[in-house]
Amino acid sequence: MEHRQNIGLLKSLPPNTVDWSMLCPMTMIPESPDLSVPTKTSQGQLIANATTPPLWTDSWMKSIPLIGKLLSIAMNASRYETTLEQNAEFIANDLESHESRWAGVPVGVINASK
Repeated sequence: MEHRQNIGLLKSLPPNTVDWSMLCPMTMIPESPDLSVPTKTSQGQLIANATTPPLWTDSWMKSIPLIGKLLSIAMNASRYETTLEQNAEFIANDLESHESRWAGVPVGVINASK
């Protein structure tokens, strides 16, 4: 939700003026209190998607009037916690590829091991 205004501004730029993508993680926590550079994660890789949240699970509860969509979001939200290190590795791997499949889109991520 917080990303919507920034995404709108990026999408309003004239084509081919800047290459961009926006990583949109839910909650990020550090794996340990000691931050070392370069970072290496002991967690699994992240799964990413640009059109919908990755591995989103729909439920019959979303059809409940007034509160159904909120219940569906709440059921999924806890699964989207990632670590700072996982996100750093995801960004670094994408930058190293030189041909990002995530150019020009917001990117949601989920921990593949959860």
